[in-house]
Amino acid sequence: METNLPVKKHHKKFNGYGKTAKIVRGIVVGIFTVYAILLMFPYFYALDISFMENGRAFIRNTVHIPWPLHFKNYVLAFKELEVNGNNFFQMLINSLWYSIFPTALGLISSTCTGYVVCKYNFRGKWFIYNMVLVVMMVPIMGNFTAQYRLYHKLHLINSPLILIASLGGFGSMFMYVYSFFKTVSWNYAEAAFIDGAGHFTVFVKVMVPMIMPMLTAFFIMGFVGGWNDVTGPLTWLENMPTLSYGIYEYEQKTKYFANQPIYFAGIIISIIPVVILFGVFQNTIMNNVSIGGLKG
Repeated sequence: METNLPVKKHHKKFNGYGKTAKIVRGIVVGIFTVYAILLMFPYFYALDISFMENGRAFIRNTVHIPWPLHFKNYVLAFKELEVNGNNFFQMLINSLWYSIFPTALGLISSTCTGYVVCKYNFRGKWFIYNMVLVVMMVPIMGNFTAQYRLYHKLHLINSPLILIASLGGFGSMFMYVYSFFKTVSWNYAEAAFIDGAGHFTVFVKVMVPMIMPMLTAFFIMGFVGGWNDVTGPLTWLENMPTLSYGIYEYEQKTKYFANQPIYFAGIIISIIPVVILFGVFQNTIMNNVSIGGLKG
């Protein structure tokens, strides 16, 4: 009988702990639910306005499902959203190449430079590494004027040749790639060298595949950043507006007499590719990236 008493007390403590955990879990779930609703509210609000009749968005702020739903606003968005002689489809094409190619070229160049600086010893190696650290400390707006003058002298303004600027190979992406390559054992390369592989083959077929999950995640995030970028196209591509910049410019020029439902319909259309991209690659972005090691 005496041996059952401690078990009974321990059982009561366990039940108390379980109730406390449920209460805490419920509070946390409630907080995050409210937070998620607040994050999603602007999207639901924009979707609601996009189905309204012309002008109704100005006179009421309440959110409810309009009836009938005016799907024609989405059709009109392709016709009326025009900036600097570029229609909706042209801005969509500009958004695609502005989001894909700079991100891809930046990743390729940063992967090459990060790999060389990380895995090879040569004169100036630490100078390059420290130079990157110093440059990263300079505020973006601190070199903005000099950057614009350089692009202007090279005739890169309002030209697809602005993509050349993505081939720098240094910056924050260089640091990420350098850090990831630091975790990859050089024994993999030595094994490939013994089998007769050259340096380029080792880089392309051995080293790069090991950090491919990280590169894929950064490509997706870079694509989203380029797709939503307004400052870059506003500065460098005024005559070749992207979708995000075009919608912004349309709103600025017609803010007092714009057809708000059509404007918000354009916004909804512009975020669809990003939503699809995150839906397809959410596991790649959210999961922890682990790079393999050698087993003894």
